[in-house]
Amino acid sequence: MAYLVFIVITIALTIGWVALLSYESRTGIRYAVMHRANLDAKIERIEFLLAHVDFISFLRDETRHFMSRTSHDIVELTLRVIRAIERFLTSIVRRLRTRQTVAMHPQGVRGNAREFIKKLSEFKEQLRRPEVPDIH
Repeated sequence: MAYLVFIVITIALTIGWVALLSYESRTGIRYAVMHRANLDAKIERIEFLLAHVDFISFLRDETRHFMSRTSHDIVELTLRVIRAIERFLTSIVRRLRTRQTVAMHPQGVRGNAREFIKKLSEFKEQLRRPEVPDIH
């Protein structure tokens, strides 16, 4: 049934076109001159492109460009996902290390630092400073 509809539409358009051409040739008046001239120019351009453009090479180049761009985007997205996972894991490890350090040193970090500074001060006091002769 669908084929019959398309055939009837095609026949009706062809009959209408022939009728319009015969009417225009009898009266000498052309209808829609500007629209028909624009349509003729567009059809000539399409004919020129079909005759002179290698569409297979064009399609091949566009496919290559599309595939390279797509692969670049996929790699970039993968890299961003990996970096996000890395940041997440780094923050987890940082929190675990901080908890472990606090658990190992009940005094906290400041208590150990003060002891170190006291020992360093005692060591500096024990050092002998060599006497430097006056230079004249």
